[in-house]
Order: sequence, then C-alpha cells, then structure tokens
Amino acid sequence: MSKKDPYDVLGVQKSASQGDIKKAYYALAKKYHPDTNKEKDSREKFVQIQEAYEILSDEQKRQQYDQFGHGFEGGGPGGPGGFHGGGYPGGFDPNDIFSQFFGGGFRGGAGGGFGGAAGAGGDPYRNAPGDDLQTPLTLSFMEAVKGATKVVQVNRVTNCTTCQGSGLKSGKQKSTCGVCQGSGVQTIAMGGFHMQTTCQSCGGAGSSIPSGSACSPCSGVGKVRERKTVQVHVPPGVDHNSRMRVSGEGDAPLKGQGPNGDLFVSLNVLPSKVFRRKDYDILLDAKIPFHKALLGGKIRIPTVDGDVELRVPAGSQPGDNIAMRGRGIQRLRSTLHGDQIVTFKVELPRNLRGEARDIIEKYASLVDEDYRTDEPPTPPPSPQPSSNDDIKHDNTSLNDTTDKNNKDTSDTSDKNQSADTKDQQKQSGFFKNAFGKLKDKIRHEEDDKKTNDQ
Repeated sequence: MSKKDPYDVLGVQKSASQGDIKKAYYALAKKYHPDTNKEKDSREKFVQIQEAYEILSDEQKRQQYDQFGHGFEGGGPGGPGGFHGGGYPGGFDPNDIFSQFFGGGFRGGAGGGFGGAAGAGGDPYRNAPGDDLQTPLTLSFMEAVKGATKVVQVNRVTNCTTCQGSGLKSGKQKSTCGVCQGSGVQTIAMGGFHMQTTCQSCGGAGSSIPSGSACSPCSGVGKVRERKTVQVHVPPGVDHNSRMRVSGEGDAPLKGQGPNGDLFVSLNVLPSKVFRRKDYDILLDAKIPFHKALLGGKIRIPTVDGDVELRVPAGSQPGDNIAMRGRGIQRLRSTLHGDQIVTFKVELPRNLRGEARDIIEKYASLVDEDYRTDEPPTPPPSPQPSSNDDIKHDNTSLNDTTDKNNKDTSDTSDKNQSADTKDQQKQSGFFKNAFGKLKDKIRHEEDDKKTNDQ
C-alpha cells in the first residue's frame, strides 16, 4: 500500500510550525481513535496519522522527507520506519495525549503495542471531569452596573443519594468483568502493532454490576439528574452578553470520581429608560430651558449614584457634551469608574404671550432688522371747538361732572348756562333780522331792473 504525504494526512502546510503540527495531530488522533470511532477504516486512518506525525514531529526526519520523500525510510537509523531504538519522535510521548483523552497510549516500539492506565489496574475515567452546563440570566440595567446576587435553576447530573454513586443495591457487590478479566483493557493486533484499548464491556472499570444488583433509582449508573438552585454573585460592571463561570456547579462525571463540571451563566442586561451605556461610560440626555442655555445656570440630573447638580455654562448649544468624571460604571476587577457624558437638549417654548413675547420681540428687533418696525407719527393736536352747539355740549358735560363733585359749583354753572342761552338767542335774532333786510333789498333791486327794461 502506497504511503500518503504526511502533510496531507495531518492537513497542514509544508511551512507549518511544530505547534500547528501538534495541534492537528491531537485533533485527528482524538477523532479517529478506535475507542471512540467505530468506522471500518478508523484504525487504518489512525495508523496513518501516527506515522505522519512521527515524521513531521522530528525535524531531522522532516528534513529528509522534504528532500527524498518516503525513500529515506530504508536507510534511516533504527530500522524500518526510521524509529530511533523504539523511542518516540520529537521527544513526544504519545501516551500523554491518549492518557488524557482515553486513558491509554503507546507502550514500547513496534512490538510494544498500546498500553494504558487501565492495563496497570487503573480506571481511565478515574479523574475525568463532568460536563459543563450553560444557563441564561436576565439582569436590570442597575443590577449590571452595581452588581447583584441572583439565583438560577439548573438540571444537573449528581450522585444518586440512594446508592451514594455506587450503582449497587445495599449489600451488593460488583463482579469482575469477564471480557478483560478485570484489567479494563482489550488487546487488538494491527499489523506489526499490538494495540490495547479500553474494554468495551466494562468501559475500563474492570468490573460490572451483576443482574438484579443495580440500584433502582439510578438504574445502576450511580448518577441522577436533579434540579438545583445555584446562587450567582454578579460583580459590578458586567455587560450584555457577558458570560460568568460558576466553578463546580456543572454535571458530575458519569464514570469515575472526577470533579464536577462548571456552570456558565450568559447575562442578558435589559436597557434603561434613562441611561445608555458605552463600555464603562454612562450616556444621558438632559433637557434645559432656552433661557438657561443662554444665561447659564444649574440643573439637577440623575446618575447611577443618585441625583446631582450640574452647572450649565452660559451660551450652551444643543448637542453640547459635558463629562462628569468618575460618575460612570465601575470597571471589572478594578476600583476605577468610567464617566457620565451629559448631552444638552435645549427646549424652546411653543407659545409666547404677553410680556414674554414683547421681550423676545424687542430682542429680535435689536439683532435682526427683519423684526424692526418704524414708529408711527405723532397725531396733531385737536382744534378748539368753534360752533355754538359744541360749546353748549362741552359746557353741559362740564356742568354735569362738576355737579357730581360739588353742589354749589353746579348751581353757579346752571346760571352761567342760562346766560349763555340768552346770548345765543340774541345773536340768532340779530342774524335773522340782518338776513331779512338783505333779502328785501335784493328783491327791490330786481323789481327796479325789470321796470327799466320795460
């Protein structure tokens, strides 16, 4: 069977570093290990992955392969395959990775096969931790800013309280596995290798629960899933979509006596109706009347620590920002705080009436000629009344007013009014007589003229 390019097998470039090669090897070895992958060609792929890593992890072998290809193997030191006296290439022991992932690994060279902790009487799952859990948690804006203590409900795997995690009924014992005879491993021959893998019957435990001896509540597993209330201490300064870890509050391991997994809490922070947040700064819009924007003054505004007084500079414009140092959110794992940024929103009155409107119009006329109006001309003085009727009317009005204020004065005015009436009557008779005489004279002259004409 022709051998494949080790770079292609591991899926790395020829310029890949040792770190990249090792990372790719870890991932592929875990994926195609026969203990976890039951595909027919998984063992063959696993051997190819191991051979590729043996070449690329050793800088001398890698250099020889890059120059000669697979032909360098025949003359390499240590016999076929370029093994150095049964040691491990690159100073790396494959047993490390398999002990971590599966509890097994290589033991010796071509004839040593695979071995594991179970082969020495150990349990490959003895120290394997349990699974991690995730749960959401909703916080208000102020709880995220100031911190809070909350509780969440989780369904997690824990030891069965009936059998204390043993999986056995009271007074019962486990029997030795008949497949591995208590070793916890099985030996598999692969070409020139002998590979030892975890026993598929007992799962590497080396023992099993006899029929009828299993604990009823947990069905012999030794673990049950229960609902538990977990207390979560939220520190000040957390933000939306942050994730917190609560150590040891995850699932207990299904096998072995390893530690519990962790609980990861995803935070959902509700928005505030007053504040906005940018990193550790608080953003706030403050409404100010237009006269304070022009003249300056003070306003009270909310902060995350309560209401405070803020000075408004004279001549403030809409959209101006003022930074209040240290009034923001406390930084995580620190005593420092962000700032509060206040943005001015100038409010204008919709209606102006009375004196307020007069004042604004006066100001507008001073700064904008479009609002200036010419002063109306002064009206001429009224002429003195000349007609007798006007005199009579004025005298009568004057007499009426004087009569209300003083009775004696009213009597005197009445006498004067009578005298004025007599004078007017005399003047009227005089004019009447004069007009009559003039009329008669004109008529006589017309008659004389007619006579002469005849």
